[in-house]
Amino acid sequence: MKITNLYIVSLLAVVFTSCDSYLDIKPVGKVIPTSLDDYRDVMTYAYETVSFDRSLSTVRGDELQLIYDDWGDYIPYYNIFIWNDVNTDQNTNSFSWQHYYKAILNANQVILSAEGATDGTQAGIDQLRGEAFLMRAYMHFGLVSLFADTYSSTNLNKKAIPLATTIDVWKNYERNTVGEVYEQIFSDLESGIKLLNVDEQSKGLNYRFSKVSAYGFAARVYAYVGNWEKAHEYAKKAYDINHALVDMNSSTALLPVNYASTENVLAMEQTFVSLLKPSFIISDNLLNAFDKDNDLRFGKYFERSGSNYKCSLGSKLDNKVSMRTSEFYLLLAASEAQVSGGNLETAKGYLKELLSKRLKAAFYATEAASIDGMGKDAFLQRVQEERFRELACQGFRWYDLKFFGQPSITKTFNGESFVLQKNDARYILPFPVEAVEANPNLLN
Repeated sequence: MKITNLYIVSLLAVVFTSCDSYLDIKPVGKVIPTSLDDYRDVMTYAYETVSFDRSLSTVRGDELQLIYDDWGDYIPYYNIFIWNDVNTDQNTNSFSWQHYYKAILNANQVILSAEGATDGTQAGIDQLRGEAFLMRAYMHFGLVSLFADTYSSTNLNKKAIPLATTIDVWKNYERNTVGEVYEQIFSDLESGIKLLNVDEQSKGLNYRFSKVSAYGFAARVYAYVGNWEKAHEYAKKAYDINHALVDMNSSTALLPVNYASTENVLAMEQTFVSLLKPSFIISDNLLNAFDKDNDLRFGKYFERSGSNYKCSLGSKLDNKVSMRTSEFYLLLAASEAQVSGGNLETAKGYLKELLSKRLKAAFYATEAASIDGMGKDAFLQRVQEERFRELACQGFRWYDLKFFGQPSITKTFNGESFVLQKNDARYILPFPVEAVEANPNLLN
């Protein structure tokens, strides 16, 4: 099929006309953006189209337990919960495809054309184009993380997802390899970071990329691909701009998932949508990871529901978070312990600094002493355990499971057990049916 093999053609009217008429591109519209404000509106629409897939990835991981409710509201999530990706019913939610490429196409418009904006300062144009490069990297990374194998020397030549780096909607899109996709992501990270000139966005505008969130995102990507030198470099740059932490010893602390929190440096996604709350309780696996009496995160992240607990981090529009400072501490702790010339005591210091704001004082003293006595391997395991707790129900766990070992997971529902084997093929999601129907090249 000649037209839009990224499931784009059917979306043209949405992608390029639903914001304002000037979002139309020349082949299908009458007006194109010209001013810096016009291009800012294009970029704003890219931010608005970011999907809720990190919520669905939480369903797929091991943080939640589906509750039985006479086949009520949980139907859209059942097959995701049990990793049934074949012959799903029509009510099953699917991971996004079109939303990623919508955001990418609008970012491409800014990358390729905004340099010629008729007004605005060069600094304003550079900042906007830098955000667009970061958006394209973020979207491609989301796609390759869900729908392809992980980055490794043995996987570089495996087919992954199509790269979209133009606004040619009539192009035949073929799948690129894992290596090609990641090289584009790395390139876009570097290109975007060079252009950005805003250190940190003000609250309310922090849905936009800035230096601190770009550095943090770069550190996250490099950690997931095992490049700890780069992960450390960028995590330290992010930390140097902002490493403020919310002290959860305070009863009035504004949680990091709130866009206005001092920790929230990128408020682009709602990572636990309200629709999940009636259908899921917190899994025993996650509950048992916490000291319920002494870990302050427990009472702030979860709320009692009968004899169980539910996540309280979503449900409100204010709760949007894609990057926060506590992740910098976790990335620095892991990378400092692994880079050439790194210092294990320095790495421990980052983790202890974070925990001092998360644990009751007496318990913190005990835990800090335990961390001080750890060797490298035990410490790195502790960092992973803290990622599980600190980033709970915020869309990280499925990615951590996939990139850091792909362990076996067992779930139960209505008396039946379901097992995801270690290194199971289902750690890679199949392409959505509608995407394949629009683009048979995805099967090649």
